[in-house]
Amino acid sequence: MAKNTIQGEDGKIYVEKKKGKGCLVAVGVIVFLIIFANIFGGGKDKTESDTDKSATTTKVEKKETEIKTEEQTYSVGQDVKVGELGVRVNSVEEKTEFTSDNQFIKPVKTEGKFIVVDATLTNNDKEARMFSSTQFKLIDSEDKEYGTLTDANLMMILGDKDLFLDSCNPGMSRTGVFVFETPKNVTNYKLKVSSGVAFKAGDSVIINIK
Repeated sequence: MAKNTIQGEDGKIYVEKKKGKGCLVAVGVIVFLIIFANIFGGGKDKTESDTDKSATTTKVEKKETEIKTEEQTYSVGQDVKVGELGVRVNSVEEKTEFTSDNQFIKPVKTEGKFIVVDATLTNNDKEARMFSSTQFKLIDSEDKEYGTLTDANLMMILGDKDLFLDSCNPGMSRTGVFVFETPKNVTNYKLKVSSGVAFKAGDSVIINIK
């Protein structure tokens, strides 16, 4: 504190006390620190809160995506509905050759193997539909996809057992076969069935067949 002396009217000497500039500076610094702490402290809490919220949202979205993309899995003998298409795989057979009693139809052979799927297909729609070979894919243990074999000689050998291209009325079913050609070393596989355009496109299921 700075001290000044003054003489009063009564002749006595008095001491006048004045506040120094140091006190004002100190008070100003304290006020600044309080304001700084409130502003940046609140900002930090908000940032952490936003981060936690973002992380939670990401986890939820990821889980919903996994659920959405996961396909239902069935097995041989089960009745499956894919859109308006009904499917039941009755049996599966492996072979290397198809022959016919007709001498004018050449045998169909492979260096790999044929996987023959016997199935019952049902039209659950309100109008006649055709079953398409593109609705069926064979998937092996390495996620390789194989399309159905549409060889002309094979179709003649199968005759009425060939399930594709014939029209099927609403509520009616057809039982027959379709064939995949694969390498010999394909031992584990599953069938992917899609509804296709005619049976409400977008739906698909997996049937474990071996």
